[in-house]
Amino acid sequence: MICDVSLRRVSLLALALACFLPALLAAQTPATGNLVGTFFEKDGTTPVAGAIIKLKNISTGSLYEAQPSDKTGSFRLNGLTKGIYTFGITTTAGDFNSNELVGIIENETTKISISLSIYEGEIQKAMQEIAREQSVKDNEARIGRVIQYIPGTKEAVVFVEKGALQVDDRIRVRGINTNFYQDVDAMGLDGYKIKRALAGQSPFMKTVKDAQVGDAVYLVCKKGVTPFFLTPCGIATVVGGMVGLVTVVDKKEVSPFKK
Repeated sequence: MICDVSLRRVSLLALALACFLPALLAAQTPATGNLVGTFFEKDGTTPVAGAIIKLKNISTGSLYEAQPSDKTGSFRLNGLTKGIYTFGITTTAGDFNSNELVGIIENETTKISISLSIYEGEIQKAMQEIAREQSVKDNEARIGRVIQYIPGTKEAVVFVEKGALQVDDRIRVRGINTNFYQDVDAMGLDGYKIKRALAGQSPFMKTVKDAQVGDAVYLVCKKGVTPFFLTPCGIATVVGGMVGLVTVVDKKEVSPFKK
């Protein structure tokens, strides 16, 4: 009788395991998706063979790398944990950073097309200088200082000491009584709107809080994304496909600018 009871218990346990073990294993398996895409040159039509995309999950820090793109510029990377990724591209011409984010969805394949544009000589030097400094200073690099400020309208003139300051950059303004972060919504120079200011230039911009003359201006990241490579030769831009991107708000008018 005791043996029969024991056998029944074993049978029930085996049945329970058969029913619940698959679900338990599924719960422990990370949800994954895939990424496929095509690399093009700046013109958006000429394929780039031999390019390698490298991704980093912004939540876990996990790194992934695809095989080199084929002669049509196509690549595929399977088994990516769902989430949001920064990415960069390595080619025979050099490395390309991107200011965008890729979203990977569970059990789905994200498709993107990427255009690779090489920086002009002066821009490339500026971007590399800032990326190197960010890598050793908690992702911040000093690029300039406030040389004029109008409290009533919260407008600052920033002298760019090195590198480049661009619309959509995230900056930190810091001084004796100042310490705040903001995104650069718009800039102006000589009465006109500009998208980029290089070393030696002094653009106007709005500030979200009061600043003071002498406050240092630090670059935190480009469009919310820290640089992937320290010495990029250009920028990788998503030009098509299903992709999760950093949202950029509509630019605000700044009074010294002309339309």
